[in-house]
Amino acid sequence: MKPSVTKQSILVWDFPVRVFHWLLVASFAGAWLSSESEAWQMIHYAFGCTAVGLVLFRVIWGIVGTRYARFSQFIK
Repeated sequence: MKPSVTKQSILVWDFPVRVFHWLLVASFAGAWLSSESEAWQMIHYAFGCTAVGLVLFRVIWGIVGTRYARFSQFIK
């Protein structure tokens, strides 16, 4: 008989952190795509401000967020 092996799911990031990562990717991509056009300068700034806001959110969420989002869980 084989011993029973139960699989445990291990959470790496919670939902807000996953959304943060994809929105940060979209912000960088949008800023990069709008960087060459002077007509799109305000959109480029908006993408930059969005990226700054996302990073601020992540810093706050890394301090007060859920267990798997906290910075203290990075190194064990």
